Amino acid sequence: MKNLTGKSRGRRGFTLVELLVVIVIIGILASLMVGLSGTASRKMRESRTRAELVAIETAIGAYKSKFGHYPPCNPKDPALNSLYYELTGCLYSPARKTFRDPKVGTVMKVQAIKEHFGVEGFINTARSERELKQFYEPTAKTVSRISEEHGDDDSAEGPKKHHADEVHVLCVPVPWPLERDDQPVRHHGKVAKGVNPWRYVVGQSVVNNIGKYDLWAEIVVGDEVLVISNWRKETFSREQLSRYYKKKKRN
Repeated sequence: MKNLTGKSRGRRGFTLVELLVVIVIIGILASLMVGLSGTASRKMRESRTRAELVAIETAIGAYKSKFGHYPPCNPKDPALNSLYYELTGCLYSPARKTFRDPKVGTVMKVQAIKEHFGVEGFINTARSERELKQFYEPTAKTVSRISEEHGDDDSAEGPKKHHADEVHVLCVPVPWPLERDDQPVRHHGKVAKGVNPWRYVVGQSVVNNIGKYDLWAEIVVGDEVLVISNWRKETFSREQLSRYYKKKKRN
């Protein structure tokens, strides 16, 4: 029907109150999305870490079945342990008294091993690769190389490149944030940025799994450091970690 007055009806715009309501609703939805995204990211990190925890526990169990004891730990530093070498195996030369990593070819003497890992050598060794017992297959995400020759821009992931003085450690599949000041590992006094190793304690120093071993990971989620361990099913804050283990952290 035509407008008899000859005037067209103008469209009614939003009032200020209506605009404010819409803005508030958008803000609420955005905050919910951010919260859900953060929760999903945390669960994904925890899931990946727990899966790797089970894999390492399985490897340690197979190691114990073979040798009758658990792999040794570093009595001075749970984070700088020799699990990588014990679970993947090393070639030993009795004549030279050296240990060679068959994956990258680096050679270490007993003194260097003692300085790095607090042990007199590696137990899981053989004279040929055919004789080696490999209990764990590391990937680029689960092993990091540490060397004083590495610069800050040199990625530490994986065993591809190597230097004569480098060592390898099993790492959590969630890297340590580069911007944090509390980097877990030092090598020859130099901070190994981004390296997030598995912490491992066995023997009389064990606090939780008496008679066995304590194995745990620390991951950063936001501003909080969370612990995933083999003695508690749930994830917990690092503030709840044993004071004894906190004292063993390197300064």
